[in-house]
Amino acid sequence: MKASATIPRRAVAAFTILELLVALAITLVMAGLMLAVTMNTMGLWRRQQAIHTGAASARQVLDLIERDLQTAIFRRDANRWLAADILDTGPALANHGWLVSGLTKPAGGGSLLPLPPPDAGGVARIEAARFGLSGVWLRFVATNVESGGSLPTVVAYQVARRPVTGDAVASNPAPIRYNLYRSAVSDTDTLANGYDVTSSAYNSTSNTPTSALSTAYRQPRNVTNPSHANLLASNVVDFGCWLYARDSTGELVRIFPATAGDSSHQAVGQSFAHDSRFPEVADVMLRLLSEEGATLVEAMESGRVVRPSSYPSDAAWWWAVVEANSAVFTRRIEIKGTAP
Repeated sequence: MKASATIPRRAVAAFTILELLVALAITLVMAGLMLAVTMNTMGLWRRQQAIHTGAASARQVLDLIERDLQTAIFRRDANRWLAADILDTGPALANHGWLVSGLTKPAGGGSLLPLPPPDAGGVARIEAARFGLSGVWLRFVATNVESGGSLPTVVAYQVARRPVTGDAVASNPAPIRYNLYRSAVSDTDTLANGYDVTSSAYNSTSNTPTSALSTAYRQPRNVTNPSHANLLASNVVDFGCWLYARDSTGELVRIFPATAGDSSHQAVGQSFAHDSRFPEVADVMLRLLSEEGATLVEAMESGRVVRPSSYPSDAAWWWAVVEANSAVFTRRIEIKGTAP
């Protein structure tokens, strides 16, 4: 009887467990590297997009301010045709529609530096200035508020800290933002209430702003307390200006702020004194937070994050975060209005 032939088994190629683990580790490392590159790229894209968006917003705001200031007018009388005031305390912001409870932008000097010291080149720059809680509260009379031109109209610019929606004094407000408002009184009300921008006719007796849905957004009270409908730009944490006049030689002389402690300039139409003269040139500054920065500031102010021990005070912490997450935009504007 023949013995049956043994059929050899074919070798089967396979990975060992060790090889599989090595391959998995390499795959995870590569995936991690790719994720890091993707996240860095997305972060760079978001930052660049924020810069582009902020620059576009600032350009639109500065274009409007330039248009208004270039048509500012005054007469040789005792009226105050332009006023620039820095409000740096909570009481000073009464009836401005401001929400000042809890941690806010530092007040009492923590945000007050209208005239910073000179830089290494010996030049004081408006980019380094800080204009108090509300930025500069700027009011003047302009003649180009309507698209086709208009009669003299009181215009006001100021920063207000308010909920994104709802009343400024709501008990449970929406997230808080710093916003720039532009109020323009109707020419009819301007004529009826006069051309002195510091007149009590333009005051407000309430801290609650008019709703954005209301049509009452061109009232005299909006000079002090702008309506939600007067919102011009969001996430503006500072707004300021330097004002200039020409001396007898034609050189520009800064008339506001004249000194480091100067917080007010009221231009009287008939005055030729620098401390009360109508300006001929203005440098305007905006500091805009990125959306990420605005979200972080809101979290800080609402108490959802705690100040790191590396910062000696809330003021130092607030400004460190803001300066790291904001950009400053400036423009020099010629004020062409003259006295009739």
